[in-house]
Amino acid sequence: MIDEYLLPVNQSIIDFNKKLSPLAIGKSISFYNSKASNLNNIDIAIIGLKESRKSKEKKYIDLNSFRREFYSLYFGNWKVNIIDMGDVINGESISDTYYAVKTINETLLKKNIISFFIGGTQDLSFPIYQTYATIGKYVNLTSIDNKFDFGQVKNDFESTSYMSKIIMDENNKLSHYCNLGFQTFLNSQEEIDLLEKLHFESHRLGKIARKIDLVEPSLRFTDILSIDFRSIKASELNFIHNYPNGFESSQICSIARYAGLSNRISTIGIFEIFENDISNALLAQTVWYFIEGFCLRIEEDPKSEHFKGKHYHIDIGNHQIKFYQSDLSQKWWFELLEKNNKSIDFSLIPCNYEDYLDACNNNISNKLLICLKRNFI
Repeated sequence: MIDEYLLPVNQSIIDFNKKLSPLAIGKSISFYNSKASNLNNIDIAIIGLKESRKSKEKKYIDLNSFRREFYSLYFGNWKVNIIDMGDVINGESISDTYYAVKTINETLLKKNIISFFIGGTQDLSFPIYQTYATIGKYVNLTSIDNKFDFGQVKNDFESTSYMSKIIMDENNKLSHYCNLGFQTFLNSQEEIDLLEKLHFESHRLGKIARKIDLVEPSLRFTDILSIDFRSIKASELNFIHNYPNGFESSQICSIARYAGLSNRISTIGIFEIFENDISNALLAQTVWYFIEGFCLRIEEDPKSEHFKGKHYHIDIGNHQIKFYQSDLSQKWWFELLEKNNKSIDFSLIPCNYEDYLDACNNNISNKLLICLKRNFI
């Protein structure tokens, strides 16, 4: 049972919700009640996090302020069932909180409910990852972050080293990791080299800022999305942190919408959110855009006999590659046709039109190169 790990939504928030417009999101959200709630028909569950013991910061978001902002937004033309589970109760030790997060996420995953964790520090990505490892599922993880978080793990780990903890996990089930939005001057060359050595994927902030839809194939290929709110530049958040470069508010909303569109994402967390009115407003709109994307999801399988689209065979050197393009969504995938493909999860890879054009010109894009290295080296 997960009831013992959750603090229900405050009565003052429920009273606030009653006064909202009938068309507001708050009027279409149910509140978790251990005795009355039925999770069988729920699509998305919002779970608040207050755990911040591994951070020196003291200004983290007031979850009730976020709820007032979010509930006040208008409900879209959606068919979706959302529940607010309340907040995870901080355990006596931080490992107790980790266990609670892991248990809640596992319960929701088994019911095919998307867990949307909000608040706390990014080290909470580790118990979220553990959920998948515990059930024996290989997992792809993507982070929206200006850093890789491959810090040193000594006796313990922090929000700046949670990725190292995942990689070093004895029951490692990490199939692929992708960072979107890193800034080179905030990451050591050692970390950059490690990312390349492990054949993981990364995209610099400047590249994404120029063409935001570059994130779509990566998000289509991930199970867990971990967002560090400090990846948003300081001026967008009334200079509440000291990172002058980062994503603009409209860009983070676009990323959230692409994440919602991904049929694969089953857990999302937004962490390191500092408390001010602008943060609450942007966070609420980010969640709104994820839900909108979710409501526009299209089930497509290029290998299905019902798939409507085109496919192209291309040879690059000794490698045979098959590209697929959907007539419905215009999305692209590629497949490595070699018999010695040893990958667990790399038989069909989401990509974009530019990857296909590169292959046509006998060039190997970074995404294709990473895939080749992981499969055949």
